[in-house]
Amino acid sequence: MKLGAFVAAALAGMALAVSAVAAPPSDAVDVSWRGEAPVALVQQFSQWVDPTGSVTAEQVQQPEWRARFGPVDPAQTRALSYGFTSDAVWLRLKLANPSSADVQRVLEITNAKLSSVQVKVVTPGVATEVMQAGAALPFDERAVANRFLVFPVNVPAASEATVYLRVQSLNAMVLPARLWEPQAYARYVRNDYIDQAWYFGMAMAMLLFNLLLFAALRDSIYALYVAFSLSAALSIATIGGLGKEFLWPQSIWWADVALAFLNNFAAGLLLLFVRRMLNTPMLMPRADKLLWVCALVMLVLPVYCLIDYRGLVHGVLVVQLFVALVIGGVAAWCARAGERSAWTFLLAFSALLLGGVVNILLNFEVLPFNFWTNNGLQIGSAVEMVMLALALADRFNLSRRETLRAQADALGAERQLVESLRNSERLLEERVHKRTGELSRAVQRLEQTQAELVQSAKLASLGSLVAGIAHELNTPIGNALTVATTMDEATRQIKADIEGAGIRKSTLLQYLENVSPMADLLVRSCERAAGLVSSFKRVAVDQTSEERRRFDVKNLVDDICASLRPGHKHLPWVIHVDIPEGLSCDSYPGPLGQAISNMVQNAVTHAFEGRTQGTVRISARQVDRSIELTIADDGNGMPPEVLGRIFDPFFTTRLGQGGSGLGLSISQNIVAGVMGGTLLALSEPGSGSKFVLSFPQERRHNTGPDVLESTYAGLS
Repeated sequence: MKLGAFVAAALAGMALAVSAVAAPPSDAVDVSWRGEAPVALVQQFSQWVDPTGSVTAEQVQQPEWRARFGPVDPAQTRALSYGFTSDAVWLRLKLANPSSADVQRVLEITNAKLSSVQVKVVTPGVATEVMQAGAALPFDERAVANRFLVFPVNVPAASEATVYLRVQSLNAMVLPARLWEPQAYARYVRNDYIDQAWYFGMAMAMLLFNLLLFAALRDSIYALYVAFSLSAALSIATIGGLGKEFLWPQSIWWADVALAFLNNFAAGLLLLFVRRMLNTPMLMPRADKLLWVCALVMLVLPVYCLIDYRGLVHGVLVVQLFVALVIGGVAAWCARAGERSAWTFLLAFSALLLGGVVNILLNFEVLPFNFWTNNGLQIGSAVEMVMLALALADRFNLSRRETLRAQADALGAERQLVESLRNSERLLEERVHKRTGELSRAVQRLEQTQAELVQSAKLASLGSLVAGIAHELNTPIGNALTVATTMDEATRQIKADIEGAGIRKSTLLQYLENVSPMADLLVRSCERAAGLVSSFKRVAVDQTSEERRRFDVKNLVDDICASLRPGHKHLPWVIHVDIPEGLSCDSYPGPLGQAISNMVQNAVTHAFEGRTQGTVRISARQVDRSIELTIADDGNGMPPEVLGRIFDPFFTTRLGQGGSGLGLSISQNIVAGVMGGTLLALSEPGSGSKFVLSFPQERRHNTGPDVLESTYAGLS
């Protein structure tokens, strides 16, 4: 009873309420319906275009402005299209609620590319605020957090409301508007985001997969695929509003131009990808140049779009259409020419173009609104990504098969090469065995010849010394012989006079006066000869004995200089010795003297060539327990290429002119092997040369004849 009474009372109340509500105006949209399907609002709008863009929401409600609104084009049933315009478009929508309860509805503008949409719901007796959303506005200012432009609308019971929309856009102004029941819209949004998640999840998987392939293979085509697919996915995210919602929610300027930038940038990357994918540099050289130019234009065009997109928009569309035709034509020609990957690319590119065409036809109401048409661009892009990934995988497999085939061919060739090398090794072993004997005999002859050359160099040095001493001795000995002969004749004459008629006192006095200076000259000449012989004896004994003893460095150098001066006394150079007294050594004076003699002779031969004068300075000093002896000249100096080789055996700049190339090499071996020291050469062209000998003041171990012999033999 109670239940029946309650139902009867409810039905009576509803009938009373319905009878009390007036019928809604004929031009107002009844919002009291309930259901899953939305209501298309295009034909319910009235419109007015504000070319100045300065009219406000308060002004447009005034009678003089309301009268300017007019009906929309009857042919436009799903979306209003105004093209690319900088004008502000005002839309007015009337809503009526004949029911006895407040009604909430959701107004959806399914175009996320609109720069700015302002909505004001005017209800008698209810204060309202202006709601706004758009690509050029921060995302957190939206009344409803959604990728599209969504506004809540509340219509009180038994009343009507007027909705004013002000729209401006940098991109094409297309206005698809629908009115939803809130619960139905919530379910629609959930399914819509799931659909978007499928696409972007698949795109992310393709990107990561090909990025890993690029990291493994280092092939730039995979990097181009990743860059193009990422740009295309970001472009689609911008078109669908997901970019504004998740990537750049607070951006104003970039969100408005992102689509133009990403579209052109993706086209440029696609052109570069086409070149690598279809191998146009080999198959179509002329078309490849066109692709290069188009790629450059499409990669530079985004920069100009950032500066003045509205002024370039029509030209950009023409360029994009031309690029699409070029890509399609090149792909078709390559497919006809038999390029394997061209067919796959052509199908993938056709899928992307088809998705774009479906999206355009949907906006212009040529195609009906459903899941396939609403997501046509995403579906086409997904098909393209998958097919291009398959094409790249096929390219990788083909490359792998070619690599395996090449490896097999290389392995066969390697086996043949190994067999050929084995045969060659047998022949080489026989030839090497034969040539080894010949080379051994040649080496023995060479070592013998080198040893003879070294010995000849030593004997030549001693011979030069002997020749110089002999020439110097000739003067005092000749003087002594002349004086002795004269004294002998004078003495015979005196003796004859005494044995004959007798000698006078004046004759005897004259004889005595003449004999005294001759005797003095004879003594000096003999002393000079004795000194020269003594110096030569010491030098010769040192150079031939090669025994260790204590000696004075100054005396040794003086003796060497004395023995060298006679052979060069007519040449325009002099020797200055600057060595302190008492600087003694316990070492090998003979080898040291030979080294000093070789370096002085080297200076005479090379340093003063073409010079009218020159000086060789020999100095020495004690540094700790070592002797540092310096032989410096002010001659021509040596260039770096000569300085680096002066100690090499048989290296000489006077080949065929008396130079053997052994002097400095022997000196270095003597200083290092016998004296236990170092020999350093310093020189610059035009600045003379300097040789610095550094050796211990006391040689602590006895080198012996074996070490001396090995020192000279080391030159060979």
